[in-house]
Amino acid sequence: MHLKNSLLLSAILALGMTPLMPACASTTAAATSAGAAATKAMTPRATIDALDAALLKAMQGGRKIGYHGRYAIVSPVIRNVYDFTRIASLTLGNYWSSLSPAQQKTFVEVLADYTVATYAARFDNYEGERFAIVSSQTLQPGTEGVFSTLTMHNGKVHRFDYLLQQQDGQWRIVNVVADGVSDLSLKRAEYTETMKNKGFSALVAHLKAQIARDTNGKS
Repeated sequence: MHLKNSLLLSAILALGMTPLMPACASTTAAATSAGAAATKAMTPRATIDALDAALLKAMQGGRKIGYHGRYAIVSPVIRNVYDFTRIASLTLGNYWSSLSPAQQKTFVEVLADYTVATYAARFDNYEGERFAIVSSQTLQPGTEGVFSTLTMHNGKVHRFDYLLQQQDGQWRIVNVVADGVSDLSLKRAEYTETMKNKGFSALVAHLKAQIARDTNGKS
């Protein structure tokens, strides 16, 4: 699998940025939602299966249930299977430690809202698409790679390679490499540039504007 090396490199780079940290209060609260109990003891593969199942259900609902219906389906699962505190710290790099606890909490919440909105907007139609987990690989203790595919109705295959870390007994996603492109790397480049040139408030406003675009632009 040619993308394994890409994910492994991404994992090493990400883990070298900051040490693994405890989840913040907002993330802990989200983990106690309805989906948390069911996924608490999940393996890395089962975590991705849960995400894929939610996305498939949202896709099958499509325009019939609308954006808000899809949002309601994917929101509890995404908030549970992603480690948004970890992702927030990695995407902001050195800027993360310069934020106040309140600012950190705000950014984690907005990042989670943005991720859910993106999924709800993009996975909006079903034409026989299929998710499948190809394999998984232990990258280092507490870090696992899960390699999966999405086969479109026309036969085209997309790769989604997930990097998960174990936190308080639960496996959560900290990065996705989609067709060879690292989501964490893209966010880090964009967000740190915004922090450098415009500041924290501008970054939050930018993400909220993207959430509003998805909310208002999809039926």
